[in-house]
Amino acid sequence: MNDNMNDNVIVSDHPLDPARLRLLASLADTIVPASADGRMPTAGDMDLVGHIQQFSPEFLTELPQILDCFDTDFPEQDLDDRCERVKVFSEAEPALFRRLLSRVYACYYQDDQVRTAIGAGVGAPFPRGNEVAPGDLSLLDPVMNNPITWRR
Repeated sequence: MNDNMNDNVIVSDHPLDPARLRLLASLADTIVPASADGRMPTAGDMDLVGHIQQFSPEFLTELPQILDCFDTDFPEQDLDDRCERVKVFSEAEPALFRRLLSRVYACYYQDDQVRTAIGAGVGAPFPRGNEVAPGDLSLLDPVMNNPITWRR
């Protein structure tokens, strides 16, 4: 066996090749385009693959199936044409589309720039508000008074 046989092989732990990454970014951009005033970025600018790898790695196996539903020239199409193609996909594959949509939204709305733009602020909401006095269990009253509660 020739030891130089694999010299031209590039090893990567990235699940998508550059063409599919570009297609995914364009698809995300179509789902959530940038605002006209530039305040809100496009979802295509987010690290969607990194987000999926961290929070729902099992979805990585579905991405190629989703991306295969779109032509390789999808990124070059104008937004109206891409929107129409996404609409067709959402009607033909509603379950796949919902799973993709939830990942795009989750990634997008966790971005610091997006959170700031919508007024949610960066970071966890505590301790900026919703302070709970130590030992105050009155917040549990609605749960305890619920007639459907199965455990007391």
